[in-house]
Amino acid sequence: DSWAIKQLFPVMPIHQLDSRPTRHAVLSDITCESDGKIDQFIDRRDVRRTIMLHEYDGSPYYLGVFLIGAYQEILGDLHNLFGDTNAVHVDLSPSGEVVLDTIIKGETVSEVLDYVQFRGRDLINRLQASVEVAVRENRIDHNMAGQFVKFYEEALNGYTYLEEPDGE
Repeated sequence: DSWAIKQLFPVMPIHQLDSRPTRHAVLSDITCESDGKIDQFIDRRDVRRTIMLHEYDGSPYYLGVFLIGAYQEILGDLHNLFGDTNAVHVDLSPSGEVVLDTIIKGETVSEVLDYVQFRGRDLINRLQASVEVAVRENRIDHNMAGQFVKFYEEALNGYTYLEEPDGE
């Protein structure tokens, strides 16, 4: 909708709010449902061709995209087998304080695959059978087999979007 009907969605950094952004930017992507780029941003009085962001220092930098609807959410998640994203409902208390009203956990890889009739337990069983053959044929050892199955199980039970490795 950003490109097709020129719908404007509020976009802004959701951290470093105590410092003024100094860099002009546009947002681009290369996904199959890509708008290609977002280069129109809501400003106080006008529509801007860039969004102001903070200087990148190598650490994660998060933006909020607000007021997207069910249609955009469906195109971005299950349509591409990404699943629902983590979401939070934010409200203001009567005194003006920000309240995190509801936190909704996104879907796991296994949950998304279940929609298209792939059962996580079946996939793990098939992998274990293949790994056992590889051990019998001395292509991998028992330790490597265990690590491989553990990695696969963790991936199936993990989030469908990129995550930071544990401990980082």
